[in-house]
Amino acid sequence: MWAYVGWRLIQSTALVLVVVTLCFVIIRLAPGDAVLYLYGAQSVSAETLANIRHQWGLDQPMWQQYVAYVANVARGDLGYSQINRQPVSGMLLRIAPNTLLLMVPSILLAAVIGVVSGVSAARRANSLWDYAIGTFSMVGYSTPPFWLGIVLIILFASTLRWLPTQGMMTLGGADQGVAYLLDVAVHMVLPTSVLTWWYLAAFSRLTRASMLEESRKPYLTTARMKGLSEGRVMYGHALRNASRPVLTMLGLHLGTMFAGAVMTEVVFAWPGMGRLTFNAILQHDYPVVMGVFIVIGTSVVVANLVIDLLYGVLDPRIRYA
Repeated sequence: MWAYVGWRLIQSTALVLVVVTLCFVIIRLAPGDAVLYLYGAQSVSAETLANIRHQWGLDQPMWQQYVAYVANVARGDLGYSQINRQPVSGMLLRIAPNTLLLMVPSILLAAVIGVVSGVSAARRANSLWDYAIGTFSMVGYSTPPFWLGIVLIILFASTLRWLPTQGMMTLGGADQGVAYLLDVAVHMVLPTSVLTWWYLAAFSRLTRASMLEESRKPYLTTARMKGLSEGRVMYGHALRNASRPVLTMLGLHLGTMFAGAVMTEVVFAWPGMGRLTFNAILQHDYPVVMGVFIVIGTSVVVANLVIDLLYGVLDPRIRYA
C-alpha cells in the first residue's frame, strides 16, 4: 500500500505542476493588460508604464516568467496583489477560513440528509414517498443558488426580518465571545441553507440509484434469510457497498470547496474565496486569480488521493498494488 501511496504522491505532484502551468498560460493569453488597467486612466507616461512592466517582470520572455513563477509557487509565494497591496498568500490564508466555515457545514449536512433520504427512497421504490423525494431533489438541483438566495433574502430578511441580509457579522457588534459566535451563526443560516439545498439533491439522487443497484444482488437476500432486520440489511450491508459513488462525489465537493460558491457569496456579501475570485476577475487582479486556481487544483488532487485510500476502508476487497 505504501508503494501505491508513494506513486500517487508523485502523480499528484505532476498534476499540481500541470495545474500551475495551465493557470499561467491561460492568464497570460487572456485579453487585456493589467498595467494599463491599473494606470492607463492616469496621466502616466509610456516610460513609466515600461518601468512598471520591468518591475513586475512582464518584459521578460515567457519561459523566464514561467520558470520564475513556478519557483515562487514552490516556495509558497503566490505573488503580490497590486490592487489590494498585499501578498496573495496572506490574503488567501485570511479568507480561506471564512469559506470553510460556510462550505463544510453545507456539504456535510447535504451528504448526511441526502444519504438518509436516498436510502429511504430506495427502500420504498416507486412509492409516493419515493416520488416526493425525487421531485424535491429534481427541483433542488435545477434551482439556481443565486436565485434561491435572493428569494430567501426577500422572504426572511426583508419581509419577515428574522435574519440578516448580508455579511458575516453585524457592523459594530461583538468581535469575540459567545455573542460573536451567535452573530456569525445567524449570518450563516441563509447562505448555508442555499448551498445545502443545492448539494442535497445530488447526494439524494446518487444514493438512491446506488442503493437500487445493490438491492438486486444476492448477498442481501442471504442477509434477510439469516433473520437480519431490514434496517440492518440496508444500512449495514447495502449502504456500505453503495457508498463508493457517494464518497466520490463527497470528495469532489470537498476538493472544490476552497473555490467557495461564487454567486452565493456575492449575493450574501460573504467574505470568502468565491467573492474574492469574482472581484479579482473584474479588477484584472491576475496574481489573485492564479493563486485561487492553484489552491483549488491542489485541494482537488489531495481530496482525490484521500478518497482513493478510503475506498479500501469501505470495501476490504480492494487492494492496492
